[in-house]
Amino acid sequence: MKDFKDKVIVVTGGGRGIGRAIAIEGVKRGMKAVINDIDGDAARSVEKEIKEMGGQAVSMEADISIYENIEALLDLTLKTFGQVDILCNNAGCSVSGPVWEIPKKDIDWITEVNMLSHLYGMRVFIPQMIKQGTPCEIINTESTAGLMTSGNATMYHATKFAGVAASESVYMALQNHGLPITMHCLVPAYVKTTIHLCDQHRPERFAIDDDPYYTSDEFKAGAIRAERGVMSGIEDDYVGECVFTAIEDGKFYIFTHPESQVVAVPRVQRLASGVNPKL
Repeated sequence: MKDFKDKVIVVTGGGRGIGRAIAIEGVKRGMKAVINDIDGDAARSVEKEIKEMGGQAVSMEADISIYENIEALLDLTLKTFGQVDILCNNAGCSVSGPVWEIPKKDIDWITEVNMLSHLYGMRVFIPQMIKQGTPCEIINTESTAGLMTSGNATMYHATKFAGVAASESVYMALQNHGLPITMHCLVPAYVKTTIHLCDQHRPERFAIDDDPYYTSDEFKAGAIRAERGVMSGIEDDYVGECVFTAIEDGKFYIFTHPESQVVAVPRVQRLASGVNPKL
């Protein structure tokens, strides 16, 4: 896709950070935007920002890890703009800590947001794209954490690896079926967003409670690591530019950091050689 004027982009987790940057970049290129976020104030703020730019937008406050909410997002998109041309499955959260220490609810939360919501998004939106019969694009926001591993944040690596695998598989499936829908997998390293503050936007069913983990040194250390990493990152606006350049060039992997490709190599080499994982 190279002509974006009057086309429609839907962005989950679009109230801030990478999602906002992608939506704004789309509007700059003449697109209409549908902004979803669990933080309704943030979503409405981006809607207002777009309208002040002279663009068209609508926002929806919803927990996108719930399947019915994604169906409602598609309904809102069609009711407002009549079509969908780009879907950006961007909503995500971060959980740190050893899998044997973190509460089960954290495992469920990050799995539902980082993995299931992206699968649900494709399951709901692709049939509409097929029905339209027009060239469409899907961007799944994953991470360099889906290309390599570390000893921290097991669940973040696990969900992002799953997202990369799903994106690759759907990319091939769409080609096998001869459909005019192009998949892209965004794999940034650190970007200056607010993902390290995602605990502030937990759904009620995953709310922090009196589990001792939430007052543990490991929980506190994970928060410090997350903030340091995020604040060392690149500006989020650059990511929006990278995404649309990749769409224009038909690239599947969208790298915002050259080092992401470099750090992925040792893991692949170890895998191919049968060498055990190491730090």
